[in-house]
Amino acid sequence: MSKYATRIPSHVGKGALPDHPAIKTPWEKLISFHDAYHYACRHIAVMDQAFFNVLRIVIPDYEKRCKALCDANYNNIYRVMSSPYGKIHAENHSIHPFMAGGFLASMYGDSGDERLCMPGRLNDFGQYRCEKELDECPWDILGSEICRASTHVLDGIGAAFGGHQLDYHMVEAKGCGDLHCRIVAESREKYPMPEHDTWEKFGPIATADQIKYTPEDQMLKEPQQFRAECDYKYRNGLNMEMTAAEQYPGVMHPLGADYVMNTLNPMIAANEITQEQVAFIVECVFNAAGKMAFGEFFAIKGLRDWLGVPNDVDGARVLGGYIEVMLQVLRVPYTVAAFDENEAVYDITLANLERRHPMLTHAYLSMWYGMCKTLIGSQWFAWRETEGVPGDILQLRISKKIDKFCL
Repeated sequence: MSKYATRIPSHVGKGALPDHPAIKTPWEKLISFHDAYHYACRHIAVMDQAFFNVLRIVIPDYEKRCKALCDANYNNIYRVMSSPYGKIHAENHSIHPFMAGGFLASMYGDSGDERLCMPGRLNDFGQYRCEKELDECPWDILGSEICRASTHVLDGIGAAFGGHQLDYHMVEAKGCGDLHCRIVAESREKYPMPEHDTWEKFGPIATADQIKYTPEDQMLKEPQQFRAECDYKYRNGLNMEMTAAEQYPGVMHPLGADYVMNTLNPMIAANEITQEQVAFIVECVFNAAGKMAFGEFFAIKGLRDWLGVPNDVDGARVLGGYIEVMLQVLRVPYTVAAFDENEAVYDITLANLERRHPMLTHAYLSMWYGMCKTLIGSQWFAWRETEGVPGDILQLRISKKIDKFCL
């Protein structure tokens, strides 16, 4: 008898009804592509905010932290965009090889915003000034540091294109309490302003009188790829087109967590902090985050309702069902080795989970362990099995055990 024989195989009923893009919980509840897309963006943002707390512990001084964050990620994006990959990416954005100038970075910012469910509008797009206004931002929970760093990353993209450069500033930020996010990029030759440090990306600017403000009742809730007037496609100012399906793979990138690791990795290389110290901080932060996720009892009911968990199902299957949804949303291949009242066991493709950032795996394991304690109960544990498991597979086991040294 299979240890998950009660689950209906995906081929049962195939062709009897119309197919729709969706993911499926172990209890036959469908989550639409639209909802999965929005969930993916917010899930990555939630993971990122915990990683930013790791960075705050390592570098408690705000100015030093922001400068390290901005400089490390400027250098990283400049290196990437100056490589052959940068030329491929430019072609994908319909940027002709003869084009140059810092204003082109706004094309990347715009496509990234729409891809990550941050709808808005380019109010100005020119060689001497650009203005982008955002109405929604799933990343508005991360704090002000991400606003500074992501803005300076645009400086790095522009620098890689060469030519006439612009100075990018986020003069409004939803994560700081503003109604909109607003980035204004200005030519310092045409609009002179005092020099500033790399982390000082909230202005002031010279062209505040040119800002075009959208009132709240006209703000957008959905990106272009989910709006009928856009024919459900994203289009940029250079006639680049992408469907929602084409945009979706880019959502998987751990934007934010990578900013933190790009900052910490040089510190580890310079022996300013050890890999083990960072890993322990990650474990503590994500362990607590996992426990807090379901520490209030209404949160447990909310998850069960969302997943469609039957009233008579409890234990490892509840957490396992949530993890399966998350893995499907992130397009992480996995197989189910066990799924019953005693345990849930999964073989997860490691590369897709960590997405070139091994610390993500450590974070997920710590968070899932923490979730066990409040979503299911203190007798339950989630851990990685390694004996007899191939190195490219993360085998996750959710079961009861006793550990007198647990966190």
